[in-house]
Amino acid sequence: MTDNDQELQRYQAFLRPLEGENTQVKAGIDAAEEEFRNAPLVWWDVKQHMGQHGAGLGQFAVMGTELKEVEDKDPKPVLLNTNSPWSAFLCGSQGSGKSHTLSCMLENCLLDEPNIGKNPHPLAGLVFHYDRSRGSGVCEAAYLCTSVPTKVLVSASNYGRLKQQYEAMAKQYGGNIEVEALELHASHLDTERIKLLMAVGKEGEMPLYMNVLTNILRSIAIANGGTGSFDYKTFTDRLAESGFTDMQNGPLNLRLDLLESYVDVPPRPSTVRENRRTITKINARHKNRKPGQPDILRRPPGSLTIIDLTDPVVDPDSACALFDICLSIFISQTTCGKIIALDEAHNYMGDNSAAAAQFTERLLKTIREQRHQGARVVIATQEPSVNPRLLDLCNITMVHRCTSPAWFAVLKEHMAALDKKNQDAFEKIVRLRLGEALLFCPTAAMKLAVDKKSIVRMDTDIVKFRTRSRITADGGRSKLADSG
Repeated sequence: MTDNDQELQRYQAFLRPLEGENTQVKAGIDAAEEEFRNAPLVWWDVKQHMGQHGAGLGQFAVMGTELKEVEDKDPKPVLLNTNSPWSAFLCGSQGSGKSHTLSCMLENCLLDEPNIGKNPHPLAGLVFHYDRSRGSGVCEAAYLCTSVPTKVLVSASNYGRLKQQYEAMAKQYGGNIEVEALELHASHLDTERIKLLMAVGKEGEMPLYMNVLTNILRSIAIANGGTGSFDYKTFTDRLAESGFTDMQNGPLNLRLDLLESYVDVPPRPSTVRENRRTITKINARHKNRKPGQPDILRRPPGSLTIIDLTDPVVDPDSACALFDICLSIFISQTTCGKIIALDEAHNYMGDNSAAAAQFTERLLKTIREQRHQGARVVIATQEPSVNPRLLDLCNITMVHRCTSPAWFAVLKEHMAALDKKNQDAFEKIVRLRLGEALLFCPTAAMKLAVDKKSIVRMDTDIVKFRTRSRITADGGRSKLADSG
């Protein structure tokens, strides 16, 4: 036998079918098992068949059911795979049921409730909320506090009002909730986060002070040996020595004020004019503010943290920048599996915002690396202003009722299932009832092939879907005139 023949035999050993009884069936099951265990959504019959061949889901929960042409009197559940990372995009008009769907996803990931599934290793949840109108009340995800340990972090300048609202809701529904001011620790500051907070504004517009500020940050980083450590006082002292003009100092001080409002650092001295003299005053942190905690976003399994930056003095750009920072801290500090949700994302993910663009990049990176970070990302929005690149990367898309042709145009561009469907698909979306959606999930395990050896995925199909009822309190019902 020649050397070439021996080499060929070595390689062929890895190409032969598995040995033993029913090798073809076993090989098919093995091939299907990997696809099955990573599918974001699994239909009931697929779960049952795979379980009979020793390939059960590690953890899962009921998400809802497929709605067929003829109503099924005994609907079979569609299961959300909570063991494998995925990402979801939920869209629809106000009152269409997308927040209800988001809450059900959170329940599935945070609760180990036998009535809806099996979840022996719950995730830790983080929800971002900001209400432009400040009139919709508390974040709907907070109603999970009836069954899930829930903490809400709010801005110190709106702490009293939001604490009262959240605690009143929890008392009404028999839940427990903890409300604290968002106080980041000085150790959370680094060069990237400082640059992010300092550059808030319209995308493409660089503040006049940013070149000098970047040079200062670079020199501090070099002086620290590139270790990433950061000293805020050194930074502000160097800024004070830079000789900024009044035109530059105005926006710069606004950004520094924002930083000092959310990070436990000593406030900068202020200068005032009195009797034709310039006087420097030493400022102290407000007495009502608590010290920042280094592990404020280190959360245990089965817990929910809501960051609600609804505040008359916080604009959407600032909220977005702070969300970005909190997300990076949460991912780095929380070691268990994670679910990250953006509630009503259109309120802060604007089209031309530099902070929104940066936050979008953070989310895209998180979705791309979701398997390495153990993360699930859910984005719920009413408007198509959210960057459609997020839609491109999501495994699951659920289109709830909406009447906007603009929305449909965006969806058609980014969803293969709608690419060649026009008026019929739009009419289906408009006619959806509360809690119903058109579901698009290419890797969903829908059924078995005729030979039972492989799984049939959804691929470019789309199905009509109804989300299950909630097991925690439902705070998303519309407020009617006769409801008091």
